[in-house]
Amino acid sequence: MFAGRYLWWMLMGIGIFLFAALSLDYITWLTIQLSGCGEMAGACQPTLRLISGLLKPACIWTAIGILFVATLLRLHRLSLIWFWGPVVTVWFVASTPILLFLAADAAALTQPATLAALPVAFLFLAAFVAYLTLVLEDGDTLPLAASVPLRRTIRLTAVYGALAGAAFMSELSRIAGTLLDMPALAVVIALAQPYLQTVLTLGTGSMAPAYAVLAAFIAALAASLLPHTTARQQPSRRAIMLRRSRR
Repeated sequence: MFAGRYLWWMLMGIGIFLFAALSLDYITWLTIQLSGCGEMAGACQPTLRLISGLLKPACIWTAIGILFVATLLRLHRLSLIWFWGPVVTVWFVASTPILLFLAADAAALTQPATLAALPVAFLFLAAFVAYLTLVLEDGDTLPLAASVPLRRTIRLTAVYGALAGAAFMSELSRIAGTLLDMPALAVVIALAQPYLQTVLTLGTGSMAPAYAVLAAFIAALAASLLPHTTARQQPSRRAIMLRRSRR
């Protein structure tokens, strides 16, 4: 999936999410007012079940699915699916609870406490999605094809972000146990998460190390967008054709 098409699908998914989170409640209220079902006890239940119980969850999950599938297709187009596919999947899974919470109470997004409590995996995901919309494949340069230290920095910080997403997702043990039908796995995950949190926070119990790694990840992504010239850089197609024409 090319950058322009990826941006279009991402805006489509975000638009569906915002419509479901911000507009469907008002549509429900307007429908009840126009139908006059509020005058009879229980007459509005079919409308509430249709819009709030069926249509709104369907829109929310459709939007999340569009964002996830479009990102995987973009990674496949850039030949980055093998490493970044699992990492992005963990970020999406860890970000789903906060997305569902915001869909249920969109007004919470304006509260500073909600913004401060955003999962670090969601911030990693947002930064990487923004990078995927900016990077272009022109045939001469490859995405994330910067210097070796820069590539290692991006990958190491991304792995940290994936581990942080798994460590600080309280619903992970329940989801894994339910989907895989393995209660023992849920117990293992629940026991391992506190130890992993201690390691990732360097024993401080603070999210400051995670935010520092996030800042390094964003800085490395931004640096990879800059033009890089290395001694081992392969000649471009234009240069090869020019040499052949001279011969």
